[in-house]
Amino acid sequence: MDRAITERIRELFSVGLLGKGAMVEKRILARVHSRFIVSLAYAFQTKDELCLVMTIMNGGDLKYHIYLVDENNPGFEEPRACFYAAQIIQGMEHLHQKRIIYRDLKPENVLLDNEGNVRISDLGLAVELKENQTKIKGYAGTPGFMAPELLKGEKYDTSVDYFTLGVTLFEFMAAKNPFRERGEKVEKEELKERIMTGTVVYPETFSENAKSICSALLEKQVDQRLGFKNGTCDEIRTHPFFSAIHWRRLDAGILSPPFVPDSKVVYAKDLDDVGEFSSVKGVGLDDPDRVFFDEFSSGNISIPWQEEMIETGIYGELNMWGPAGTIPNDLRRESILEQPKSTTCCLA
Repeated sequence: MDRAITERIRELFSVGLLGKGAMVEKRILARVHSRFIVSLAYAFQTKDELCLVMTIMNGGDLKYHIYLVDENNPGFEEPRACFYAAQIIQGMEHLHQKRIIYRDLKPENVLLDNEGNVRISDLGLAVELKENQTKIKGYAGTPGFMAPELLKGEKYDTSVDYFTLGVTLFEFMAAKNPFRERGEKVEKEELKERIMTGTVVYPETFSENAKSICSALLEKQVDQRLGFKNGTCDEIRTHPFFSAIHWRRLDAGILSPPFVPDSKVVYAKDLDDVGEFSSVKGVGLDDPDRVFFDEFSSGNISIPWQEEMIETGIYGELNMWGPAGTIPNDLRRESILEQPKSTTCCLA
């Protein structure tokens, strides 16, 4: 690889866009705990790559299911779209209660597990609000999904995520973006203008409730848009579009999904896609990167995995088998420190 290119990639990787995005995602995934967001199990690095070990979602992403599972009949029936949107709402509410703005919701960032439930993924563009911060300013997201206030360069809050939810829900059912026709090539500025001033045209297949929920989410005026209000998404949950959703059962993971992936099918255009992740290879990293890696490679830190260790009894079996369920003497720090020094072993 050309030395100049190598140095530029190394610079981006260690202190710039690539490293920053990976660190943001790692930090946020370590904070969240929801069955509707992918869980971080482990974070580590190799010589060439940053690695995040997360929930396996072998059902593929929803963009694939919209367009390629049945190419003659793309899109989802309304009940299926409603189910996925409901699970997305629960995941986004959790993020917003943690003061995290997602900023990149779209069908390809929503993954399906082997039981038919979805989780939000790819939080590299997410941002955490500071303690006394209510709004931020910054250009981030995917063209065709970004809210008008973000495109105008104004300050924004969690409301931008509900605009992206409106775009995503529309695409679930229409198999196209609300601001461009399927396959249409639109320049960025034209697409931006359509989002800020254009009128969404709904297909005849949309029910009145579907039109109503999409219109409320795609509202250009922030104060009139459905969203996260008073610390919850109750305003959205009570919309008639979601009248068939039993929210408590959904939260508990016992509401039957409308579609269950076939375990024998690989839901990807190509088998090579299954192993594709954002990575940079063949780049040697120097001493200044050690601080970054020390922070990134924190090992197993996610809340779901800690709880699983406790709930399954593994933690107790490994640590609580002394008299009356106490920590055994050989695991007590005091007993370890009291042991005589030995020339045949080392205790860290």
